[in-house]
Amino acid sequence: MGESTPTPTDVPSITLWLPPAFRPESNSPGGKILQDRIRDYETQHPGVSVIVRIKAATGAGGLRDSLTAAAAAAPGALPDLIALDQSNLRAAAIKGLIYPLEDLLPADAWDACYPYARSMIEIGSRRYGLPFFGDAMVLADMLPSGAGPETWEQTYARTGAMYFPLGDSHSLFLFYGYYAAGGKPFQSPAGVEIQPGPLENELTWLAMLREHQMLSPRSLQIDSFENAFRSLEKYGESSATLYSLVSQAKGYSIHYLPTPEGARFSLATGWAWAVATADPDRMARAADLMLWLSDPEFLAQWTAAHGVLPASRAALDRWPPSVQRDLLMGISEEALAFPEDEISNSIGPIFSKAAREVLSDGVPPASAAGEAVQAIHP
Repeated sequence: MGESTPTPTDVPSITLWLPPAFRPESNSPGGKILQDRIRDYETQHPGVSVIVRIKAATGAGGLRDSLTAAAAAAPGALPDLIALDQSNLRAAAIKGLIYPLEDLLPADAWDACYPYARSMIEIGSRRYGLPFFGDAMVLADMLPSGAGPETWEQTYARTGAMYFPLGDSHSLFLFYGYYAAGGKPFQSPAGVEIQPGPLENELTWLAMLREHQMLSPRSLQIDSFENAFRSLEKYGESSATLYSLVSQAKGYSIHYLPTPEGARFSLATGWAWAVATADPDRMARAADLMLWLSDPEFLAQWTAAHGVLPASRAALDRWPPSVQRDLLMGISEEALAFPEDEISNSIGPIFSKAAREVLSDGVPPASAAGEAVQAIHP
């Protein structure tokens, strides 16, 4: 295994592209676990070399950008196997940069995946990835771990203000509230309709939190889950954030996000393995390595070391029993996948405007929800 060592053309190889966070190395627990797993694969497949290339997760020169450039100018430089997050996997599939996996993997390869993980790799009727890492929205605070789900009404009596990322340009937190209130999930940009009732209910909840001084005024300026958690760290209250951001921090507990009636619900996203070579022999080798890297025992150790969620039940089942593991199982089972970029880019600004009108300008929630509906169908 190596990043720059040339491989003779007569020696079978598998080229694997990874983001820096997944770099296999001995300097971090997660890196060491992946490094050992890849070396074990090479040991059990004499003559096969796994060549790792590190690419930025996003942006110029990143995984998707590099895929596009190689496909156009240097197909021989394409990876066999690549790790892609939900957004980049969908874009790569639509552009024909990665290939469906139904004919490469066993029919039961996706059986243990949580519903959100399966949905994020399905484009049309085809599956373009095998999920491995997950991440979900959670409520983080200083209360004892494992407290049951709260209703929206119960949040009015909390002991301190809550920090929500209402300034996020994609409005991911507002999508959570809309779906939790019964809004029908958006499937595609075509024929999108906003249901006024669920949006009004969500906006009413936010307005009531403000009235009870349980919603921090900073929330409209918080533009990411990272900054929501930083607000929690700085001011010591509670925040809506991602599991990966709070999982390895000390002194904080993880809970279900509140919902109208206290039901378990969240939004989640993740990463998946995808095949980017069209060569049948290389496809087969890539699929074999993909399955090797999807072993539940390995994934349980790797995800725990990285502070992320396994995308499959079989792997999360192998975490040590605890109240928090049970909570994370519930979150993972009930979560919907993050809205696709096409949806969040078009609906997100409308949701954001409605929230600002209610919280900053005093517009009644029903009026703001009605305006949001008209923004889609003027």
